[in-house]
Amino acid sequence: MLYAAKGTFGVQGILYTLDPATGAVLTTVGPLNDAAGNNYGMGGLRYHPITGIFYGATATSSPTNPNYLVIVDPATALVTPIGPFGVGALLTDIAIDPTTGIMYGVSGNNQKFYTINTATGQAVQTGSTLLGYQNGGGLAADRTGALFGIDNFFFYSYNKTTGMATLIGPTVLANLVRAADFNPSNVLYGLEGGGGIDNLHLRFLVTFNVITGLGTRLGQITVGDLDALAFIPVTR
Repeated sequence: MLYAAKGTFGVQGILYTLDPATGAVLTTVGPLNDAAGNNYGMGGLRYHPITGIFYGATATSSPTNPNYLVIVDPATALVTPIGPFGVGALLTDIAIDPTTGIMYGVSGNNQKFYTINTATGQAVQTGSTLLGYQNGGGLAADRTGALFGIDNFFFYSYNKTTGMATLIGPTVLANLVRAADFNPSNVLYGLEGGGGIDNLHLRFLVTFNVITGLGTRLGQITVGDLDALAFIPVTR
C-alpha cells in the first residue's frame, strides 16, 4: 500500500493512500493528529521492515513538534511523538536499511548526513553528502540496503558510512523530488513537486531508473502540498 502525507507550508497534515499505477487518491485516512488533537505536517514517512513500525519525520513547518521523529498509525493517522532530531537537523526525508534497521536522513539546510535513533529521535551526524543542502531531498534504501536520493534535479547514490553522494544522472523532471521510496518489488517511486516559488502546490507520482536516474511521471495527484511518501507491504 502506498501512503502519502501533506507537510509543506504549514498546511494541515493529512494521510492518504494512493494508486501506485496512476497517483490517484484511493482513500483519505485522516488528519495526522496526536491523542490531544494536535496536528502534524509530515516531511517524511518510512515503514520499518524489521519492527513493523511506521515512522514519520515532521516538517520544519509542522504546526506541532517540527523536526521530530514520530510514529504514525497507518489505519487511523494517529501520531505518537518520539522526540526531536536536534539542533540544526532539518531533515528532508528518511530512509531505513532493511538489512540492518538503521534509519538515515539528509539535511535541508547543510551538507550533513545523519543516522537517527528510533528510540529517541536524535539525529547524529555521521558524514557529509558534499552537495550542500538537499533541495527536495528524497531518500530511500532498496532491498539490499543501498541508498539512493534526489537533490535538485539530479539522482545520486549515497555511501552509508561517509554520506558522500555519487552522481548517477539527471532526473529530467520539471520539478524537485520531495520524497522517495522503493515498493516491495524494488521499484523506486518519488513525489515530484515544487521548485522555485511553488505557487500551484501540485504533486506528481513518478518512478526512477536507478541505473540512469531518469524519472518518469505516472500521473498527477489530485491533492496538493504532499511532502512524504512510503510503501507498507500488504500481508495476505
